[in-house]
Amino acid sequence: MQQPPRASTEIETITGENAPAAPNTSNNRLTYWDTSTGPPGPQDDSKYPGGLWSVGGSTTVSLAGNPTTLSDEEPSTWQASLSRHMKCNVNTHRTDIFLVMCGFVSGLIDGLSFNAWGSFSSMQTGNTVFIALGASGQPAYPAYLWAKSLIALTVFLIGNVAFIRIGRALGAKRRSSLVLSFGVQTACILVAALLVQLEIVDPRPEDPRAPIQWMQVLPISLLAFQAAGQITASRILEYDELPTVVLTTLLCDLLVDPNLSAPLKANGKRNRRIGGFLSLFLGAMTAGGLSKVSEMAASLWFAMGIKLVITVSWFVWKGERSKKVEGIGSV
Repeated sequence: MQQPPRASTEIETITGENAPAAPNTSNNRLTYWDTSTGPPGPQDDSKYPGGLWSVGGSTTVSLAGNPTTLSDEEPSTWQASLSRHMKCNVNTHRTDIFLVMCGFVSGLIDGLSFNAWGSFSSMQTGNTVFIALGASGQPAYPAYLWAKSLIALTVFLIGNVAFIRIGRALGAKRRSSLVLSFGVQTACILVAALLVQLEIVDPRPEDPRAPIQWMQVLPISLLAFQAAGQITASRILEYDELPTVVLTTLLCDLLVDPNLSAPLKANGKRNRRIGGFLSLFLGAMTAGGLSKVSEMAASLWFAMGIKLVITVSWFVWKGERSKKVEGIGSV
């Protein structure tokens, strides 16, 4: 009696000469065939498209997901490079040079401001004394000196708040923040110089017995505002021994230094304090000399040029090195 044909899914053990070759298990697939037709021909992997975990039926696992090629990576553009350059923090090493230059600017500005307008723009200690004297009606001349000093002090305080808050919001040590800060300071001095140069403000020194010229308040306010940016920068760059706008505490800290007589390279703070004192002194002396041989605006143009040099220098100043974490790379 003839047996019915068996289902093709049964596994038959074939021995002897008619035994076919062992099925190809390179792709880790169990292959069954109908014994009535014999073993199939070469397997076509194209019928088994690879999925997430395999390629061409292989069980090789790709942890990266879809393969990427170099063409998939976005090329680095100059805009991206510039953005990274401006967003990085600057290396504050040696930036005390800029603060010493700012001290010279303070001397230039206050030498001009006091000599021509009877009040200070940077050193608010003197303005505070003038305000206190004004409360008792002194000095008699020039009249309303206390009012100009009060305006200068008020704008200076507003400037401190503005530079501090904006610096914290943008990242105080970022290259872009420092460029913005010193760019604003430069612009303030530029506008003050133009006001004097174009004679919107009288370019001649004020007569102490003449009525007060209220237009002088404009350049005084601009110069007081930029002075706030200087002292804020000294705190951001962590050189508190160089306030750039005052000498009283600087001289006290210099003289109480227990290492005052240490070798030159052994006491950097002492060196910076001496440099800050000398730069401000020389700046004021330069302002006095320029007033004898040139117009009043000359000191302001000189000060503006120095601030412009500092602003441009921030663009090329070296940045902080990226910190590396072992096994992870730069962060």
